[in-house]
Amino acid sequence: MTKTSITATLAALLAALPFSGSVHAEDSPFSANVGLVSDYAYRGWSQTDERPALQGGFDYAHESGLYAGVWGSNVSWLSDGNSEVSNSLELDLYGGYKGTVGAIGYDVGLLQYYYPGSYPKPYNSPNTLEGYLGLSWEFLSFKYSYAFTDLFGYDKSDGSQYYDLGAAVDVGYGITLSAHVGYSDIKGQDDYTDWKLGLAKEYGGFNFGLHYVDTDVDNADLADERVILSVSKSF
Repeated sequence: MTKTSITATLAALLAALPFSGSVHAEDSPFSANVGLVSDYAYRGWSQTDERPALQGGFDYAHESGLYAGVWGSNVSWLSDGNSEVSNSLELDLYGGYKGTVGAIGYDVGLLQYYYPGSYPKPYNSPNTLEGYLGLSWEFLSFKYSYAFTDLFGYDKSDGSQYYDLGAAVDVGYGITLSAHVGYSDIKGQDDYTDWKLGLAKEYGGFNFGLHYVDTDVDNADLADERVILSVSKSF
């Protein structure tokens, strides 16, 4: 994505937000977010060749627990070094239901990853549909994801799974310390583990983050250790 298109996208996101001069009322079911990261890392892998990404999304949450949303980011992992593939955008469409049973929170839903572009044979479409189940308690969270289609273009990889364990603790001064470890069980591919450790703080209406990301994947620069900076704002 070029600098011009990134600027245009950011302007479009801000212009499309349904408010004028003020943020949403707290009881509104609609929300939006926009952010900039120094590198878009997903499950430990850089999606932007370790370059910055502009991201944003819109969400609707009903008081019953039903929710739906869309989120997008520029990406380059499909087209880097591959002139036959045309893609620079990831769009995620999702919906589900959240609730609680006693002290346990749960979240179940579907997530469609969509990568608009052209993928001539023999390239497999990277578009992926996953179902997920999340559980949370106090400062701990766990999420299980299951691929109903081929996973991100891997041939015959439907049925792949991802396990995500996380924790977030307020350490004072408005700073949140978070940790994550994930395990990818990809059919027909090598399994691997990724992890992340970082700090986040809200200041002046913006959320700032500093995170360390790494995996146990060998001989892959895009899965090497790195530090990622982020700034975002929610409306």
